[in-house]
Amino acid sequence: MFREIISSKKYWVSTVLLGLGFVIIYSVIEHISEIIRVPFDQFIDTNFSNGRWIRFLISRIVGGLLYGMIMAYFFEMKKHKSK
Repeated sequence: MFREIISSKKYWVSTVLLGLGFVIIYSVIEHISEIIRVPFDQFIDTNFSNGRWIRFLISRIVGGLLYGMIMAYFFEMKKHKSK
């Protein structure tokens, strides 16, 4: 069943959409919490100066992908069990 789910196109579409949603929501929440503590300029400087934007972007992509894969697998497994 694992291979069947992983090889499904629907699984990967769900993975991307869930991951993208996670990245957007997580980034907004992080940004709001940072605005309360520090000014916007300092937030940008902390996350994007001296090549840190690469780490920032990669962490978002990896986190979103992992979240999307886990949640999409959970939802597909639930659909297969209900059949």
